[in-house]
Amino acid sequence: MPPVRLPALILAVLFTSACASVTPAEPEPLQEPALISSLPDAVNTFELQGYKYFNDGSGGYSVRYANARKRRIADVYIYPVAEENSALEHNQLVLGSTRATMQAIGEAARQGHYANLNVINAATQARGVRTVARVQATYLRQNLASYTLVYQTEYEGTLVKIRLSMPDNESNRGSREWDNFADKMFDHVIADLEGPAPI
Repeated sequence: MPPVRLPALILAVLFTSACASVTPAEPEPLQEPALISSLPDAVNTFELQGYKYFNDGSGGYSVRYANARKRRIADVYIYPVAEENSALEHNQLVLGSTRATMQAIGEAARQGHYANLNVINAATQARGVRTVARVQATYLRQNLASYTLVYQTEYEGTLVKIRLSMPDNESNRGSREWDNFADKMFDHVIADLEGPAPI
């Protein structure tokens, strides 16, 4: 029987143990946001696709609705106000966040993700005590003319943004469905943020 090389065997075992101990543990999966269970499976012509947490550790997440046949996508973003902006008034948060969104879209255009970005109009509207910003824009993406609407508001330290994207045509530009979708989603999200009424 050939002699066993004990030092080599011990070294191999130690090395594999050391490697196993340095492997980082898988992070705990985040629980599904409470909002998801209360959302309807469909809103107008859009169907719920799912949700995704942001990768920045903020706890923010997005919810996607889509109409695949008509190539329409609606993303709802829910995320906390940044700590450095927490002292700002509601209106300032809505306007500042909308401006940041449009700057990000403009930067994406400069980097070549979009072409021919054109802001059609931007306005704010008071809806009760809530201010909602609404921006319409067109752009080219992979040589396809696209139309987008961005809605933004804030509630008690949480920003809520809705972005709809679809082909640019007269029917899509003239539809009131997008405003209706945004109103319904804001109502769902804010009801969830308010939580159950105190007993």
